[in-house]
Amino acid sequence: MASEISKNLDMLRSVAVLTVMVDHLVPTLIFHKIDVDMSVSRFTAHIGQAGVLAFFVHTSLVLMYSLERLSAVYPDYPRLAVNFYIRRFFRIYPLAIFVIVFVLLCNIPAITWRVVPEISSRVVVCNLLLVQNVCTGQSVLGPLWSLPYEVQMYLLLPALFLLARSRSGLSLLIMLIILFCGIGYAVAVLAGGRMNIFAYFPCFISGVTAYAVGLRKNRLLPYWVWPLLILLLFSAYAMSNADFERPVYWIGWMFCIVLGLSVNSFRDSEFKLLNSVSAWIAKYSYGMYLFHVPVLYFLYDVMKFDNATYSVPMYFVLTIISSIFVYGIIEKPFVDIGKRINFDPAWSLSMKR
Repeated sequence: MASEISKNLDMLRSVAVLTVMVDHLVPTLIFHKIDVDMSVSRFTAHIGQAGVLAFFVHTSLVLMYSLERLSAVYPDYPRLAVNFYIRRFFRIYPLAIFVIVFVLLCNIPAITWRVVPEISSRVVVCNLLLVQNVCTGQSVLGPLWSLPYEVQMYLLLPALFLLARSRSGLSLLIMLIILFCGIGYAVAVLAGGRMNIFAYFPCFISGVTAYAVGLRKNRLLPYWVWPLLILLLFSAYAMSNADFERPVYWIGWMFCIVLGLSVNSFRDSEFKLLNSVSAWIAKYSYGMYLFHVPVLYFLYDVMKFDNATYSVPMYFVLTIISSIFVYGIIEKPFVDIGKRINFDPAWSLSMKR
């Protein structure tokens, strides 16, 4: 199942990381007094948020397939869950820790489009643990803000995997989405409108719902509609939020729900060139997500570029080169370590006796 839709998922992940990069590029240009058309600025103001939400849906769906493969090796739940957590640790933390140390040593600001507060030792510790959303609310590097939500959601994914595969799983998942939309909104009101982990639950659960949908029906829609739908959804999200200072909750939830319910409805993409490019970008997307801000800093604060014609292509090229580099020396080696670990917890052994 996972291999059958990987091309469609690569396409989604590629668009997601590119929109985040564009979202952060435009205000950086404006901050450094480089002319940007106002319509472009308005349209891209929240496009990166759509990319992050798409990441949440994509990640949950992909990890359902990962749990499906792991369940064949670890059929009992404790071993399945623990080995899943180990793999996710080695997938997320090494590169995140590397980039945190890198930006601190190089004195790179968290973001490049406005002045940011100084980084305290407490903020650094919380970032290294990827718990800054619950203790400081401040990230050493701007894109790191989303990682704690992913890590915290990982704790629930093995249980949600079992739920998705149950007879009534799809109905229960839809009920959970509705429930957490209500809880997320209520907590946000109490917190003064700030996004919170409960408000992101519907996005992650939409990815689990996509998996449940795929288990229950065939993909009948033509493959060529899928990239059009992605562009339509991202554009609709951007335009719907254009007049708001912060993205609107329910627009994000609708965006994720539509993605979740539709991704497994399409046949696999047959656009060979697009598939190749998407697979390549998706492979290095984690590094691109983390390192594009340091590249922006290098180009516009260190090198003082004032011409978008030359600097924008360099931005994408240098981000890709950086991502390939860290993929080879950090990301892939630690992912391979996580895959080689076969942990059998003591409580799992006792359950089998």
